[in-house]
Amino acid sequence: MDMKTNFNIGDRIHELRIKSGLSQEKLALRANITTTYLGLLERNQKNPTVKVIEQLCNQFNISLGEFFSPSQTPEKPVDAVSMQILVQISDRNEAEKLMILQTVKDMMRLCDLSRKNALNNIQTDTSMEKDNMP
Repeated sequence: MDMKTNFNIGDRIHELRIKSGLSQEKLALRANITTTYLGLLERNQKNPTVKVIEQLCNQFNISLGEFFSPSQTPEKPVDAVSMQILVQISDRNEAEKLMILQTVKDMMRLCDLSRKNALNNIQTDTSMEKDNMP
């Protein structure tokens, strides 16, 4: 990034939100901020704290460094399975693609929740075994 160019946080948030296929409402809800506040951030009428930027970055699955270095964000190579998914949806209209995207995101959240519950169960079982040891 050219150091003479000012970094526009609001534009970056907007760019990443659109790239992620999220509405302001969905991103705000997931990042635990209000929709009004998110709109103010995107219009550069408010300055976010580092904590808020971190919450947004978590929703975009990027680091703080990537947030502030849009021109240096490396392209991830597309693996064979991802390419097959792209081929399958390529002839769908925009509305169908958005529905598919939302379904995938919902499934990922369920998988994450399932994984978290499984880890919690393992930790609970382990602590119960320790309590029952002589």
